[in-house]
Amino acid sequence: MLQTAPDQLALATRDGLPDDLLQLRNKYPRDVWPGHANLGDWVQFWLDRHRMFRELGAMLTDACEQLQGARIGIAEFEPWFTPRLEFFFGHLDLHHKIEEFHLFPVFAKAEPVLEHGFALLESDHQAIHALVDTMQEAATRLLADTSADADKDRTRRAGDDTARALAALVRGLYAHLDDEEDLIVPIVLDHTEAKLGLV
Repeated sequence: MLQTAPDQLALATRDGLPDDLLQLRNKYPRDVWPGHANLGDWVQFWLDRHRMFRELGAMLTDACEQLQGARIGIAEFEPWFTPRLEFFFGHLDLHHKIEEFHLFPVFAKAEPVLEHGFALLESDHQAIHALVDTMQEAATRLLADTSADADKDRTRRAGDDTARALAALVRGLYAHLDDEEDLIVPIVLDHTEAKLGLV
């Protein structure tokens, strides 16, 4: 299903989903989702995973800002940051694989007119993983020396690079999560989890 998104639909340049992918979202706008009879356990769990990614992104961003502002040092930053970053990346990769190999085909079959939307979301995943790679490279440079006598200028520059890479990743990821929810939740509300075979 994977295709490269046209430039105007690329994650870095688009502002939300195009109108032709919002037919069901217009029928089921976000303000009707909470408490909807068809908002079952599966979709609530899936939305919880998205909330977790947003919360982790905010926590990691805050840690980078504290490092940049010299409110914490690299020796304090590293043992907090590294395991959370690894958790973030690992769970994001697994989440995307489950969506691509299992969920997207289910939803595309239920709503063939929206199939190109799932190709767009898969293209987003590729863009996000490129941002993850950039972030990983920046963090590796930052954490190469966490000793007390680490070069302060090198640490500051590497910290700035890491913060910029994380900001780009978080910005792209949050936009993708919003768009993904706008495409998927209305399908579930329209068809029900049981009819989609999710439960």
